[in-house]
Parts: sequence; structure tokens; C-alpha cells
Amino acid sequence: MNDAAVIVCPGDASASSRLAVRLGGLTLLARAALTARQAGISRLIVVGDEGQRGLFEACCRAEGGLEGAVWLLAGELPDPVPGRSLLLLPEVVVTAEGLRAWDDCLPETPEAAAPDTSGLGPLAVPSAHLAEAIAAARGGRRGLADFLADLQARGVLATAPWRGALREPVASSGDVPGAEQRMLRALRTAEDGPIVDRYVNRSASGWLSRRLSRTSITPNQVTVASLLTGLLAAWVLGSTSYLVSLLGLCLFQASMVLDHVDGEIARMKFQFSPLGKWLDNWSDHAVDVAAIGGLAWRAAQDGSTAHPILLGLMAAAGVTGSFLIVFWWSLHAERGAGRLPVAVTAMANRDGFCLALWVAVLLDRPLWFLWALALGANLYWMIWLLRVGAPRRGMLP
Repeated sequence: MNDAAVIVCPGDASASSRLAVRLGGLTLLARAALTARQAGISRLIVVGDEGQRGLFEACCRAEGGLEGAVWLLAGELPDPVPGRSLLLLPEVVVTAEGLRAWDDCLPETPEAAAPDTSGLGPLAVPSAHLAEAIAAARGGRRGLADFLADLQARGVLATAPWRGALREPVASSGDVPGAEQRMLRALRTAEDGPIVDRYVNRSASGWLSRRLSRTSITPNQVTVASLLTGLLAAWVLGSTSYLVSLLGLCLFQASMVLDHVDGEIARMKFQFSPLGKWLDNWSDHAVDVAAIGGLAWRAAQDGSTAHPILLGLMAAAGVTGSFLIVFWWSLHAERGAGRLPVAVTAMANRDGFCLALWVAVLLDRPLWFLWALALGANLYWMIWLLRVGAPRRGMLP
């Protein structure tokens, strides 16, 4: 891990207006700084001219997570000079995950390192080259590209390929829509389902997230909206009217879209919190259990002889057991105790639940849905505990 992140503002006349361009609700300057912090780099240094200082100070006032960031005028060096720094251009958008992965794979060498000589960066630079690297980066991507080509010609540049999902130059506000779309794709999680999430939920949530990210709406507020929409959907699904139940299905799908929006806004704007994680997960589970209750009530009103209420209780127990397994293991992995097992990741999405609900409502067969969950969900969590067990107690929060 590098000792510090140095974010260099370009020195041309139009640089200040470009750095104030908003992408995903944040200025490019704020995004670069927060990305470095989220990647795990605690010492943050921003270099620019006097005219750019006001934008930096506004970023520090508006965004949490930038405490301790230091402003330097061009030509100054930090004191003490970091042994090795990660140099970033704010006009090149990367994800924190991509930056962290690149930083972790850098070779142990006293030389400078970059993905290539394109000038997009990032650049890992030792203290001996820091002053000339900052001066070159003040010339923007072209200046940095010339500097990297010179280092390569002198044989003092190592290369470490960039394997992140995003390294996107943004030269003007006209580049923002495409960059936001690609950033949202890069920020998708491994828990996404392969069908409903991929082709339905993410298509709608991305459109909505891009617009809501420009407002003051918070991820937790979206989570509450998702919960209320889902509970309303469950109540409507309990109707014996086929057309009304279709409305309930639409409301449930809207709740799932909003469930993706809260996470997308949180990742785009770096608005993470422990409360948000717990609220998001438990509200999803509450909506699923409520939907089971709605379908069980509907089946009971139809006069079914298959004990729908008992089936509903069994389905709710199975879904709860599976949810606790996934949530327990996700907390275990989040505390640095290892990667989430593939089987748990595959079960963390709600594609199966959603597809089963679609079939049950569209074919007017609520008992099929209850039977599928009563058997399948309970088998899943029982088999998982028998084969893999639970995370070790000492590794849980």
C-alpha cells in the first residue's frame, strides 16, 4: 500500500470549471479524493493553484470522509515527503475497488509504476520523482503521458496492468452520461442475479439512480421507500382478484428496483454506513416474508385444502434461515475473515424468489410459490449448515 495519495489539479485556464463537473452527484475533484480514501489511503494531498483552493475547501465542507486532507499550492511538496505516493488525476474516474486492487499488485521496486503510458494514471511514484511527477501532471493527461514516456525511455518505469472495471477520462459535462452508465456497471455487486437483476432491475435502477444521485435524497431514504412499497405489494398480493394481484406483482418489482437504487447511490456518493447495511438487508427480508404472508392469505381465501397458512409459516421459516446464513457469512467476510463462499454469494440475490413469485401470480397458483419455498429454502439452509457450518464466533462482530 502506498503511503499517500496525491491528487493533482491540471493547471490550464479551464481546469477549475472541469473539476467542478458533477458525476454521480459529486464533483470530479471530490470523487477523486473520496475514491482514494475508500481505497484505504489515509494520507490525502491535493495540489493546485490558488484559484482551485475554493473548490477543494467546498468539497471538504460538503463531503464527509475528507477530514485531514491537505491542500498544497503547485510547486510545494508535502512535509514530510511520502516515501511512495499514488498520484491521481481528478479527470480520470476510477472505482475504489479497482484502485485498491491495482495498488495491492504493484511490484516491490524503487521505480515509478503505471498501468501504461497513456497519461490516464494512476501513477505510483517514489519520493525522488514526486516533484517532477506533480509538475508533469499539472499539464493534464498529455503532460503525464509525456512524463511516463520519458521515464520508460530512461528505464525507470515499471508497469502493472490495470484490471479494474473502470478507468474513464471525463473531459467535459458531455462525457458525464456515458461515464455514469459505465460507473454503475462497474459498481455492480457479485450478489446480482443473472436474470431479473441483470435484465430488469439494473436497467431501471440505473436510470433512476443517476437522477436521484443529483438530489439530496439519501440511500437510507430510498431503502425506506423500498420497504414501504414492498409491504404495500404484499398486502395487495393477498387479494383474490387476478388483476389486483398483478398490481401487487408490479409493486413488488418496483420495491426490488428501489432496493438496487439505494446501494447504487451509496456506492456512487460514498454514503456507506453500518445502519444502511442493516436497514437494507433486514428490510429486504421483511418484504419477502410479507409477500409470503400475502400469498398464503390469498390461498386461504380461495378455500384451499393444502393448509396454506402452515405452508406460509414453513416458507417464511425457510427464507429466514437462508437469509440469516447469507447475512451471517457476509458479516464474517466483511470483517476481513475471508471471501464470501460462492454458494452463499449465489443465494444472496432474490432472482429465484422473484421468478417463483412471477410464476405463481401470472398463473394464479399461489400454492406453487409456497411449496417451492417451504421445501427449497429450508433444504438450502439445512444442507449449508451440515456441509459448511457457521463462521467462527471469534470472527463475527
